[in-house]
Amino acid sequence: MPEIRVLLAADAALALPALRELRPASPQMASAQALRAHLAEVEGQGYRLAGSFEPGREEAAAVAGYRVLTNLAWGRFLYLDDLSTLPDARGRGHASALLGWLEAEARRLGCAQLHLDSGVGPARFTAHRLYLGRGLNLTSHHFAKELT
Repeated sequence: MPEIRVLLAADAALALPALRELRPASPQMASAQALRAHLAEVEGQGYRLAGSFEPGREEAAAVAGYRVLTNLAWGRFLYLDDLSTLPDARGRGHASALLGWLEAEARRLGCAQLHLDSGVGPARFTAHRLYLGRGLNLTSHHFAKELT
């Protein structure tokens, strides 16, 4: 069973490889220093990281970025922003372990629900199978407009 640990801005180097798999073009993924600076900024906005670790491996095999929010529709809920596993660690239960840990953390923090948005298309089918298997339901469509 993977070990789940909370990661702080100082732990950016441990999270960077897995986060870079999810968001390779993000300027915050350019270096551990860039990610550390970004995390220091967004931690003040409630963004948190948790990592899933294997024995003998220094960096996280998988990482989840999340925050607790409150709105009229759902009350207090945990929103999963980022979930990514290193390619060589996929299929070993890291994402599932992180989702289980996030469910427990959401309850501990007084949240009634866990939410996430996921991209569409064949590249996301494996992730969607995982989410459905962990009891998440498709409950809405997410609309977005890029503002230039």
